[in-house]
Amino acid sequence: MSWLNVKHAMALSPWIRIPLMWPEPGLEDVEEAQTPETWARYFAEGVREDFAPQEPGPGEVDLLADILLMYAIRAPAACPDSEVFLHLPHPREIPLPAYVDLVEVEEGEDRQKALRELTHADAGCAVEPPVVEDFDSPHLGTGLRVLRYYEDEAEDSNEVHVGLRYAWRHERGTEAADVLIILADPDAGRILKALDDVDAFARTIRVGPDAEADTWKSS
Repeated sequence: MSWLNVKHAMALSPWIRIPLMWPEPGLEDVEEAQTPETWARYFAEGVREDFAPQEPGPGEVDLLADILLMYAIRAPAACPDSEVFLHLPHPREIPLPAYVDLVEVEEGEDRQKALRELTHADAGCAVEPPVVEDFDSPHLGTGLRVLRYYEDEAEDSNEVHVGLRYAWRHERGTEAADVLIILADPDAGRILKALDDVDAFARTIRVGPDAEADTWKSS
């Protein structure tokens, strides 16, 4: 799939994108793109500026920088090679990671079956029937969105998690790739509260050739 990669908007508020490499390729002269530490500090200060009427309490910027640094180091390892975005609508909230990935399509693979597998529409461990809905994107067409509650697979755990997944098939000539977005959290309220923002984010994602610019202005 060398002809494709994920394209993300430059203006993604309330989202922050985590670079996959340090320094981020193409931004070698940009201070905040050099290391996870400089990136975390830059966005911690920037998010606080967005809420300037609310003066930060003692140590709040440092705390947010530490939280962002933790996610910058740990979140990409959870889904290697995926693009990682953090939903952060307020500096006093805990970020919610979203992962965007491209999945290679095998020749002759059924589209609907593949999308249901990627979204776990029929997977086990569900504590109730998942909510499976068609989901339209202006860039990717009609795909699936699945919201499901499932049991933690860890031994001796009865914790229930909530998962939210989106999937589309993107075709170009004779080649194809499936686009997948993944969110999961043990706190259902966090995902349900963010659902409108996640839907809007999902509709900004597009896919294009490697040679195409990686970012564009979001409307």
